[in-house]
Amino acid sequence: MSYSLSFSKAILVVVFISDKIRQGQYEFLSTASIAKVLNIPKPTLVKILQGLAAQGIIETKEGKHGGVRGMKDPAAITVLDVFDAVEKGKPLFQSGFDIAVKGERPDRAQACVADLFASTEASMRSELARTSFADILQHMDRANARTITN
Repeated sequence: MSYSLSFSKAILVVVFISDKIRQGQYEFLSTASIAKVLNIPKPTLVKILQGLAAQGIIETKEGKHGGVRGMKDPAAITVLDVFDAVEKGKPLFQSGFDIAVKGERPDRAQACVADLFASTEASMRSELARTSFADILQHMDRANARTITN
């Protein structure tokens, strides 16, 4: 598989920022504080933030009162949006292999594997598109409610 750990970290960043918005905190959050709280190396965080900003998920501002803040309602951001911001069209599976044997059967085998990979990736993308960050925040709330009542 070729997806990076940055995708998982980007999800955490968007959850963190979305949760701040939900709490009524709309000011810019410093990248240093986000890096520290989420334990993400600052160079990695900067790269993640660049991708998220390019997708219009967040906005960034430089300077003393700068940082990062959300641009969209968490209900309008899907996990697929974050995936596309970070992975930028990379395929899940590498299928460009070159085998030594040639012929109809090996060609059909390669085509079958390529079709399987494409179908699997399409299913994954569809599933990621079904989940918004509002869904994730609601799930967090339910988990907190269960913990508090136990």
